[in-house]
Amino acid sequence: MRPSLLLLAAWLVLPPLSAAPRHRLLLRESAIAAQAGDNPTALAQLQEAAHLRPDYPRIQLNLARIHAAMNQPAEAIAALTRLADMGLQMTVATDPGLASLRDLPAFQAVAARLTAGPAVPPATATVALVLPDVTGIIESCLLDPVTRQWYFSDVRHRCIWRRDPGTDALTRFTSPEDALDGVFKIALSPDQSTLWAATATIGVMTGPDAEDGKRTALVAIDFATGRVRARHPAPADGRKHLLGDFVIAADGSLFATDSISPIIWRLPAGGTALEPWLESDDFLSLQGLAISSDGNTLYVADYANGIWRVPLATKSPALLLAPADATFFGIDGLYAVAGGLLAVQNGISPQRVLHIEPAVAAHSPARVLALGGPELTDLALGQVLAGRFHFVSGSGWALFDPPAATAPTERTVLIHSLALE
Repeated sequence: MRPSLLLLAAWLVLPPLSAAPRHRLLLRESAIAAQAGDNPTALAQLQEAAHLRPDYPRIQLNLARIHAAMNQPAEAIAALTRLADMGLQMTVATDPGLASLRDLPAFQAVAARLTAGPAVPPATATVALVLPDVTGIIESCLLDPVTRQWYFSDVRHRCIWRRDPGTDALTRFTSPEDALDGVFKIALSPDQSTLWAATATIGVMTGPDAEDGKRTALVAIDFATGRVRARHPAPADGRKHLLGDFVIAADGSLFATDSISPIIWRLPAGGTALEPWLESDDFLSLQGLAISSDGNTLYVADYANGIWRVPLATKSPALLLAPADATFFGIDGLYAVAGGLLAVQNGISPQRVLHIEPAVAAHSPARVLALGGPELTDLALGQVLAGRFHFVSGSGWALFDPPAATAPTERTVLIHSLALE
């Protein structure tokens, strides 16, 4: 799931004070200080926030603005250069907060870099499938390794579709009688008898209870019939919950992320009830998960934090350190692959697919495997299968941010295929 989050929001977009990590509190306090004209205090708070989250684009942009306001052009341009080095694309030439820099050649150069965006690597992702006439939000795709049939989760229409290999038409795989909520991540059990799905109510879905986080569950679906075998809801605890992603461990247990409440849930193998496995006020918007090849570490994408490394034995989360030429903010899907992690990063521009080599107490190298372009936008989740990564573009989330006044017209969704080394 891609939350509605502007990583490069201006001063007035302030995080809530309650139960927020230190860098978020500093962002809010710096905004208040800047609005009050206390630029030295705002600068000190932003510098501390940058020390805590050096790859957070919003912090670097606000640093550039405050340095410009304090007549410190070299420092402002340095902050903008860090954004360009991360491979971001944005328009800063007309930013009112940077107006004092516009006549400087160094500013014009970095503004041009940011307008152009990073160099696009040679095309490696190919279009594997074209889905015409889609009106829903296609969040996840799955290719049956035996029958080679495709399946797609739909958040808006609250179902899983199956593509007919003869006609290419999409037909409902799940039954309306089972009354699913919006369907997010889907994945097959190791024995391929169960199709697991993360479901939740959300404002963009059709039908009743279209409300974010009112109800959510991990759902076991019989892969032979498409009928629901069991539901495992998040316990009613007075809070809103939204399970948008999960990963299946080697022992058959499932770990799932909650995008609204700061919880990683676990469903034991053969169990019937979700258990809160790890909760932390440092979690902000949990997304994709992956388990290391040795089975000892859980990696969790946090849209507004980066990537958490969580040893399963100690449950002590620590953030991966991004290299200078990347940011780990805005990551949605996360997958274990040879040599590290595969990440779908749809929260920055241009959107991309990254390969990351996780490191402990050092920067984790990252390289771009697929980047932007007219076909690689509005990315969503995917599947690693037989040395390839299949993933969704044109998912439909962008059509509802902000919410559309009318239902969107039919459009084409693409499934891309990326060869993995």
